[in-house]
Amino acid sequence: MSPPLRALACLLLLPPLYAGAQVDLTGSVSLQSEYRYRGQTPGGHGAVPQLTLNLDGAGGWYLGGFASAVTIGDLDGYKLQGYAGYAQRLRSGWSWELGCSHIGYTQLHVNDFQECYGGLSGERFSSRLYYAPRYLGYPARVLYGEVNLFYPIHPSFNLIAHAGLLHSLSAGVWPGIPANSRYDARLGVSIPFGDWTLQVAREHGQDDGMRYRAYPVHPSKAWSMSATYSF
Repeated sequence: MSPPLRALACLLLLPPLYAGAQVDLTGSVSLQSEYRYRGQTPGGHGAVPQLTLNLDGAGGWYLGGFASAVTIGDLDGYKLQGYAGYAQRLRSGWSWELGCSHIGYTQLHVNDFQECYGGLSGERFSSRLYYAPRYLGYPARVLYGEVNLFYPIHPSFNLIAHAGLLHSLSAGVWPGIPANSRYDARLGVSIPFGDWTLQVAREHGQDDGMRYRAYPVHPSKAWSMSATYSF
């Protein structure tokens, strides 16, 4: 069993094992108009289902799993991600966290990779810096930094924004990995309906001509939509 599958299995088994402990199991299921990852679309257009599970402990530790249908080139399969970390709230109300994750692809294990991250978040702001020693399975050390903003304009209308920057620390150019940096951005709105959230956003990825092996050509700008149920 691969590491992501083991992480998801642990999430399903831990609640009954620790029924008396102070742990919270939360998650979401969603339908995305297409799969995008750090400004890149690995396959053709089409809606994809996604599942997220999180287990949070009272002491600040957490672990989770994420699964998404994904097409790489013309290969259908799933992206499976298992992660674990530790977070603490500061007196100022902000929180910091450290963690690591393993990302695997059922149809293309050569692209499996690991990364660690650190982050800082507040009520309407979150940021993370990721480090991968072999990004997407290639011999390239990569940093990815992201900033996410959430601003409630109205009780039923929220503004959302994201900005990310992928930066290579390795000499030379690997398939799809820039020699220097590549940015991605998203600006949109989210509309909550009880446990449901609808989201519409405009995506912008830098078209630097560098694409991962088997990734088709997509416009650098596109609209995205999603419907998410949280529990």
